[in-house]
Amino acid sequence: MEIVHLLQAGVTKPHLDRAAGATWLAMVYDSARALHGVVTTSVEEPTVGRNHYRVGVRLRDAKPLSILFSAAVFLVAAAEQQDPHMIQSVFVDVPGGDMYRRAGLRVATRVELDQPLHERHCIF
Repeated sequence: MEIVHLLQAGVTKPHLDRAAGATWLAMVYDSARALHGVVTTSVEEPTVGRNHYRVGVRLRDAKPLSILFSAAVFLVAAAEQQDPHMIQSVFVDVPGGDMYRRAGLRVATRVELDQPLHERHCIF
């Protein structure tokens, strides 16, 4: 399923899901360990202005990344860490993406997330 097909009413609102968030976070730790990395920040829950969970990781010899999770559509993404007030993210492929998939989560690629949204993608 293409990422744009996940657009649905309410997807942009902050959505907390304790069970899904716990599954995602467990996979963040598992994938970081498997890739010889570490989790570097505490989890930030969805809030006004941000509809996803976020946690920082650093993989061995790699830039710091943020691993993102939208509980509304069970979607995992990764982005370069940047100033938290910046609006536009620089997406990257999710390190250890197969681990998240085995846990039943969807994994977005950099290419999918870098596609522009058009009016035809939005359901009114």
